Amino acid sequence: MFLSIDRFDGNYAICQADDLKLYAIKKSDLPKNAKPGDVLSMLPSGILTLDIKETSRRKRRIKKLQNKLFRID
Repeated sequence: MFLSIDRFDGNYAICQADDLKLYAIKKSDLPKNAKPGDVLSMLPSGILTLDIKETSRRKRRIKKLQNKLFRID
């Protein structure tokens, strides 16, 4: 399961799953350096980890879409 950190709200991170459901997760339950835009993977044990590869993949995809939309070469 992937969760994308949308924003921080007080002591919580508002995260969106791939099925578009939103979850409020305590900041203390996140990996230390987690920030908005990062993608988290949930291990079978329930522990959340930063998924650097998936975060990079999604950022590249978004950049390509922006370039296409704004016709940037």
